[in-house]
Amino acid sequence: MALLSVTDLKVELQTTRGPAEAVRGISFELEAGGTLGIVGESGCGKSMTALAMMGLLPDGAKTTGRIDLDGTDLLALDEGAMCEIRGNRIGMIFQEPMTSLNPVHRIGRQIAEPLRLHRGLTGANARDEVLALLDRVGLPDPARRIDAYPHQMSGGQRQRVMIAMALSCGPDILLADEPTTALDVTIQGQILDLIDELVDDTGMGLILISHDLGVISESVDNVAVMYGGAMVEKGPTASLFDRLCHPYSQGLFAAVPRVGEDHTGPLHTIPGTVPELSDLPMGCSFADRCAKATDVCWQQAPGMEAVSPDHYTACHHHDGEQG
Repeated sequence: MALLSVTDLKVELQTTRGPAEAVRGISFELEAGGTLGIVGESGCGKSMTALAMMGLLPDGAKTTGRIDLDGTDLLALDEGAMCEIRGNRIGMIFQEPMTSLNPVHRIGRQIAEPLRLHRGLTGANARDEVLALLDRVGLPDPARRIDAYPHQMSGGQRQRVMIAMALSCGPDILLADEPTTALDVTIQGQILDLIDELVDDTGMGLILISHDLGVISESVDNVAVMYGGAMVEKGPTASLFDRLCHPYSQGLFAAVPRVGEDHTGPLHTIPGTVPELSDLPMGCSFADRCAKATDVCWQQAPGMEAVSPDHYTACHHHDGEQG
C-alpha cells in the first residue's frame, strides 16, 4: 500500500464571485521514499492541494474525496488529530520563509516548538537538538545563529531554518511548496541539493511544488501537471518529459528558453489567459487556449487515459508529439 494516496480530491472555495473549484478531482499516490513534482502556472491548484493535505485550507473551504496517510483519511480527522499529524508525520516548507517565520521570536525557539509538542523535549535537550538540525541543514555557525531573529538572516538562511523546522520530528512526508522562490540561482541549487540529500538520507517521501520545469525535471522521480485545478498529465519524470502528451504540458515546455537557441525573436507563449476558477467551462478547462480544441473539448471534460505504462493524460486529442 502506498504511504500517501490522494483520491478524487476536490476543494471548493467561497469567493465574492461565488463558489470556485480550486482543486477538481485529482488523484495520485506516493510511495515511502518516493518523490513527486507538481507543476503548473500560478493559480492552478498546486499549493491548495498541499494545504488540503496539511489541513490548512482557508475558512469556508469544502473538501471531498480522500487523503489517506497509511490508511488514515486525513480529511476525516478533527483539528486535534490533525495537530498530531501536522509537523510530525508531514512536514512542510512554505513558499516564503519571511512570512512563515514569526518575526518576534528567535529562530531557535521556533524550531524547538514541534520538538516540544511532538517529542516532549525541553530546555537543554531541545536546544541541543535544534543545534544539530541547524548544522544538518548547513546553516553557518549554528551556535550563534540559534538566537537570531528572522530579519537578521538572508533569504537562503531563512529557508534553511524552515527546512530544519520541517525536518525536526523526522516526518514521513515532506511538502516543499516553491522552496526556492525569491532566491538567486546559486542559493536555489544549494537548497535543492540539500532537500535531495535529506530525502536520500532519511527515506521520507517528497512532494515538490514548482512552476519551474527545470527544477522538477532534475529533482523528482514522478511528475504531475496541473491546470485550472485539475491534473492534466502525470507519469514518471523521464517518460513524461520525453513524450509530453497534453497541449498544456507541451506549451509549458516550449516556453522555457534554452541555452544556445536564437533569442532574437519573441519567446514562445501560451495564448490566452488562465480561466477564472469560479467560471470554468463545461468541458476541458484548457479548450479556449488550445489549437487542437474541437466541439467535444468544449462539451465534455476529458478523463485520464494511459498513453504508456504509468503515464496518463487528460486530453481528447493527445498524440504524444512535442508542440
